[in-house]
Amino acid sequence: MKVTVTLDGTLLKKREAEWAHWLENAAQNPLSTREEFTGGEVLLENDLCVYTQDARYSEGLPHSGLIVTKRPCETVFDLTPAEAAATHALLAEVKAHLDATVRPDGYTVGWNVLPAGGQHIPHVHLHVIPRWNTDAAAGAGLRFFLKEAARAAQAAESV
Repeated sequence: MKVTVTLDGTLLKKREAEWAHWLENAAQNPLSTREEFTGGEVLLENDLCVYTQDARYSEGLPHSGLIVTKRPCETVFDLTPAEAAATHALLAEVKAHLDATVRPDGYTVGWNVLPAGGQHIPHVHLHVIPRWNTDAAAGAGLRFFLKEAARAAQAAESV
């Protein structure tokens, strides 16, 4: 399978607009409270964060989900030490849950930070994406696509 993505700078403008919208409408931010997880359900939680598999954010990534802090804060860099520890503890629970229920062969786990980093909702959330050897993109980690895009851009500049 070949995937072609046009990276022409318009995605950043979209992310910035989404970010600004949610800053202006903080009370409607879909990640601010567990009541707003309308497309999914809270599967696991601890005192400081929740794990949800929310259909609004799983687009083609079966059984993927988000660990979201209960306290509104914008990025991973805004977490308190206790929230960082609680996120890590919940990540271990999420892994155990997914290992027992859907048995993935691997995981992609990551943060998008600020619009330039791909974040479009100003509320910290850790993506947990189970992966299988049968996935079309098996073996492609977080940096793979970024490196491929950089190579393509560099090749286009040298033409």
